[in-house]
Amino acid sequence: MTREEMLRRVQILHFVLVDVNEYLDTHPNCERALCFFHKYNELYKQAVAEYESAFGPLTAASVKSTESWTWVEEPWPWEVED
Repeated sequence: MTREEMLRRVQILHFVLVDVNEYLDTHPNCERALCFFHKYNELYKQAVAEYESAFGPLTAASVKSTESWTWVEEPWPWEVED
């Protein structure tokens, strides 16, 4: 998968989580929706981990280096190369 494809996957999964979150806000006892949320939350976390493993952190909160501030070493995730 390319960087753009991996980022798009993360974005899609994040959108799904936001949408289900809104549904659960009004239907907190819906077990099917809660299971759906947990399933897609795991897929989202996996997609983020795969992206970050290949291309670096998606957010500043994901920086793991204790030696230097690596967040600024690569193009930011939203920067598209021409």
